[in-house]
Amino acid sequence: MSENSTTTQWRTIPILPSVSIVETLDFWAMLGYTITYKQTRPYQYGVVERGGYALHFGYIKGMDKHTNSYTGCLVIVKDAAAVYKEFADRFRQHTGKVPHTGIPRISRMKPGATRFTLTDVSGNSVIFVSNSEQDQEVWEEADDQDQSRMMKAWAVARRFRDYKNDDVMAAQTLDVALKHRDGASPLEVAEVLLMRMELAEAIGDEKRAAECRSVLQQLGLNEEDLSHIKERHKTS
Repeated sequence: MSENSTTTQWRTIPILPSVSIVETLDFWAMLGYTITYKQTRPYQYGVVERGGYALHFGYIKGMDKHTNSYTGCLVIVKDAAAVYKEFADRFRQHTGKVPHTGIPRISRMKPGATRFTLTDVSGNSVIFVSNSEQDQEVWEEADDQDQSRMMKAWAVARRFRDYKNDDVMAAQTLDVALKHRDGASPLEVAEVLLMRMELAEAIGDEKRAAECRSVLQQLGLNEEDLSHIKERHKTS
């Protein structure tokens, strides 16, 4: 049997768990997927498709969506940022907001990011990733040993925030760097402060956000430099 014929005969289809097939299929349809299979008896099973690929779901009796933190899959797309924008718009249209906490939710996606995580109504984490080498390049930035303390901390925090969805660890990484900011480039300190402010606001730590704003003002950067950094990171 040739390799090509073997490939055509083998097909793997992971099945994601669902607390309710009807609720799950409706959720993905809201995001622009097409429901291609729906069965509620004698057991619940459903399929949604988009871009030529499918997500399969099977009902699990007694499942708690709040403890379903280990199931999911990757979806490789041409442009994750464009998909993120579409999903965010659809959330606003149907729910009036873009949920970054709770279930369902969608992770924040900052400029330059190459992926985001969508947690559906059953707690499945589906990671959408741009199909390019940039995703790996962004990840590897944190491994560069030739960068300054500030930029190293910024890159590591970005890895925590964008790849691991761990805002707390990202914030802690930046706080350690900021404690040793003496002698560092004001522009680099400003970049770290802007990310720390964004994280503080996301976590709901207004006190820390205010502290960062105060330090930022003390750096004495001119408005042009500050505007340039804010534009790159889309921070108001």
